Amino acid sequence: MNPNTRTTTILIVDDDPAIVRLLEAVLKREFGEQLNIETLIEAIDACQRIDRGGIDILLTDLEMPAMSGLQLLRKAKGRNAFIQVLFLTGHSTQEAILDALEHGATDYILKPIDQRLLSELVREAMSRVARWRAALGETWKQRRERRTAEEISTSPATM
Repeated sequence: MNPNTRTTTILIVDDDPAIVRLLEAVLKREFGEQLNIETLIEAIDACQRIDRGGIDILLTDLEMPAMSGLQLLRKAKGRNAFIQVLFLTGHSTQEAILDALEHGATDYILKPIDQRLLSELVREAMSRVARWRAALGETWKQRRERRTAEEISTSPATM
């Protein structure tokens, strides 16, 4: 599969099922088939899902029972450095914002959610994902070409 044509996958995590349904509906309406949307209401389940790989964007609440969004961010970035992480929260503090930035969050959305802003930020994250995929794909292609050239130059037939 060409890494540049794979559908972008977003994982939405919030302990409030109503928020999860709202986010999913907004993103389905805005992106349709361009975005594969997965949802969870338990951060622990999200950790397990992240471990399986294939998540490009994580849209998560900052404050959840059992595990914070910051812990989920660290887990996600440990699994995939290129994952785009968008936080949403109704309880913003300077420390939380700085901590999120320090650990690689892509952006931060305050509740109540501005649907246009959400769509814009997800579109930007999708664009970043596509650029990373293209860069990685080109890097892999160049690596294969160098290996092939090295194999040709060291084969007994060329000596």
